[in-house]
Amino acid sequence: MRYFTRRQIIEILSIEETFLVQLEQEEIVESDSPAPARDFSEIMLERARVADNLVHELDVNLAGVAVILRMRESLADMRHQLETVVLELRRKRR
Repeated sequence: MRYFTRRQIIEILSIEETFLVQLEQEEIVESDSPAPARDFSEIMLERARVADNLVHELDVNLAGVAVILRMRESLADMRHQLETVVLELRRKRR
């Protein structure tokens, strides 16, 4: 897995450091690299990207961002589970 520093996240997403701090305070993103680096994974980079889009393009507040991200991740998990079930059913039909 690839990890990014705070500075890289800010530069890649063209966001203010204060916005990243707010995302951390709301536990929308968090450092998830092996200690002591305190860097952010690709997953956290994507969460920050989506959060930035929701806040600045769609005027969603941070509480709403947290809910949307949880729902988005739940949907992805359910999609993966469904794909697994479909593959298993196809194998059994053969």
